[in-house]
Amino acid sequence: MADPTPPADPKADHKADPKADPKANPFQTVALLLQAVRTSLDGVRQQPQAPRWVRIARIRGFQSENDYISTGVIPVVEGFIKGIGYLAKLTLDAKDLLFQADAAKALVEVSAALLTEVTKDEFYAALLAVAGQQPASNPLSDVGGVIAKAVEIADKVPSPEDLKTIGKELFLLLRIDQRPLNEQGLDSTTQTHLEIATTGKLRLLSFALDKPFTVRGLGRNKAELAVTRLGSRRVWEASADKLPVRSLGTFGEDEAKETVFDLGFADANAGKDIAEANALLETLGYTEPAVAEAEKTVFGAALARRLRRFQKVNGLPITGALDVPTINGLLNLDSKAQDLVRSKPYDATVLTNFNDSKNPTPPAGGA
Repeated sequence: MADPTPPADPKADHKADPKADPKANPFQTVALLLQAVRTSLDGVRQQPQAPRWVRIARIRGFQSENDYISTGVIPVVEGFIKGIGYLAKLTLDAKDLLFQADAAKALVEVSAALLTEVTKDEFYAALLAVAGQQPASNPLSDVGGVIAKAVEIADKVPSPEDLKTIGKELFLLLRIDQRPLNEQGLDSTTQTHLEIATTGKLRLLSFALDKPFTVRGLGRNKAELAVTRLGSRRVWEASADKLPVRSLGTFGEDEAKETVFDLGFADANAGKDIAEANALLETLGYTEPAVAEAEKTVFGAALARRLRRFQKVNGLPITGALDVPTINGLLNLDSKAQDLVRSKPYDATVLTNFNDSKNPTPPAGGA
């Protein structure tokens, strides 16, 4: 039986159809491949099978066993996740390059508009007339053809918008979608934290195997940092004993329910996700206010202030919380645009007169 969810129509999101003209936007070819991967992970070959990502996640139960299937499958899954991470980095690098190329392209277009006019025979004749000189052949007439060629070449340079086709697919594979932080009864006993249906399936596989995902291209130095558990549970400004000690991910209902990941946050893993948040912020230059090494696994006031600074610089809602937009933002993902967007590093000019010790007062009516 075929997958119940057919691949999305590429024409619905993109102006051009790459099958009609693959040279029109080569990025769409990669985007369609990623779309096929995402659709396949969510799909089934026949009922009542679970989606393929769930079937892959089941290997988590065999990680400690030294059999040839487990020792073969697990590295392949890790390699797959690593490959997607590198593709995300290359996409961000390409986006930076294309923004620069697009600026040059715009300059060519503006210059061409000017030069095309001043090299016309009519313009040259008008200049001679104003100067009181006799009509003569235009020495710049041949330049018009050169300008037209330059514009033709510039038109072949892809625009930054072309990369959104890839960025969107990578976002959908890697996004973290937590349940609300303000749910009633949210405390140390809470075990369910993620919206399994919408969280990126490669992210869920990373949690299932408890293996790191390397975030690349961070800050001005394009540094990289491996994170394993950030976003797998909801955390807030509170002492460690108030925060959830377990994150359980399940799929299915009733008798068919099965565990796809089970992460504990005690002993060596206590506050590991909070430490990863601090490490990402510091890699991006948000080192103030200082957090003592022993306190980096605790969600205290200092981390909340760091988060507000990050949120301010990156144009995110200022909450001082590790909410969905902020977690994804730290991972070079934009929840609003549903795209890859490089996290902005610390910028003192944006933070002038900014009070990082409290959240803005909401307008009357809570709007």
